Amino acid sequence: MTEWKEAFCPMCGRTMGKRTVTIEGKPWIKIGEENRWEETKNFTGDKPFGVVKSSEGRGTMQLVRYYDINEDAEGYFPLMKARLLNVISEWLDKGWITREEVEVAIK
Repeated sequence: MTEWKEAFCPMCGRTMGKRTVTIEGKPWIKIGEENRWEETKNFTGDKPFGVVKSSEGRGTMQLVRYYDINEDAEGYFPLMKARLLNVISEWLDKGWITREEVEVAIK
């Protein structure tokens, strides 16, 4: 039996681990693996708050535009903010991060 390890996203609870790299057009030929968490290092957060998409049918979504926090009629921001602060608190309590690391990150 092969084990497959994935880590929980502290914000949403989904898991992510390695991605199998295959030859384009031949998904049955494995040529390696990539750590999907490496991709998150490239996300700078230098983006608007969210996106507006439209359904084009059959599971196809089309990007319509980006939107800012002042358009958050659905109330996502307060929930995300509360979760982010809870994550920081939880990780401090578990000893996974230190107050000093948090202070350096927010400066």
